[in-house]
Amino acid sequence: MANQLPPVLVTFDADVLMAGRTQVWQEYAKVGTCYIPEVVYDEIDHLTGRAVEPAIEQVAREFMRFFADSGWIATDAQETHRALEPSIKNQSKQAMLVVATAQCVYGLAQEHPEALVIFVSNSQPLLKRLASVVAPNLCGITGAMLLNWARKGERPPAATQQLQSLMRILADRQSTQRGNSRIQNAGAGKTGTSASRLTGTRGASEFNSPSSFTQTNKAAVPANRTMSSRAKTPPRSREKPSEVPPSAIYRIKHITAPKKRDTNVIANVINFLGALFFLTVAIGILWRVFDVKGFRKTFVPALPKPVQQFVKSIDPK
Repeated sequence: MANQLPPVLVTFDADVLMAGRTQVWQEYAKVGTCYIPEVVYDEIDHLTGRAVEPAIEQVAREFMRFFADSGWIATDAQETHRALEPSIKNQSKQAMLVVATAQCVYGLAQEHPEALVIFVSNSQPLLKRLASVVAPNLCGITGAMLLNWARKGERPPAATQQLQSLMRILADRQSTQRGNSRIQNAGAGKTGTSASRLTGTRGASEFNSPSSFTQTNKAAVPANRTMSSRAKTPPRSREKPSEVPPSAIYRIKHITAPKKRDTNVIANVINFLGALFFLTVAIGILWRVFDVKGFRKTFVPALPKPVQQFVKSIDPK
């Protein structure tokens, strides 16, 4: 596993593919899994019916027939980088195709960080542009280098150097992950050990604590006493002085309380009658003081007969 080579992904620009034929494309697949940027696929598909030269149109149609059963993969990956941004805003169609292809290749390398992505192009400016990105798993070679690699098994020096660098990075990453996993496992083991020790300490402290010792003695003394004599019955709990016998509670609720209610009713009746008496006397006195016939006829209603008799008894006139 440590000496196993990372997978190789091969991707192309349009010029390299249009410079080959079916036999060459088949040999390209010997190096690794072949990917084609979606923008390159669309460009070749466009050339199948609108190419300026008939030879280019023929190659484009041949590639589309080959691609249908080749197992190649069209990818729409895309990732921007400062080195891959267009230098000017208004660019030609060919320049925009180059930028889109480079961004797709860089995005493919970002999607597969554990694989070596080989970009094949005959454009040296484009290869230098991708090299300036400094991606650890991205390498650019020409079509002739790829064909020699596929036929003779001779890996280009640039691909070999990038492959070795990628393998070191992956090995360091695996060792770091193993170290982290060992630290986590050791931490988990220490946590379990400390938890078990803590449990044992707690049990010992509970066993040696005065409260546990007292409880143990209290539990053991009756057992020892039963061997020589009968166990003594527990003493009766003393009644609280504030507690009232049930009979007294019954008398308070059913005898004393009704008497208090009756007394209150009688007192209320007496107070009402006394108030009514004094009110009648006051009305009679006021009537005697304001004894005006016209006033009584006009504004004062007729008094009840008992009140009139009482007034007459006070005023002999």
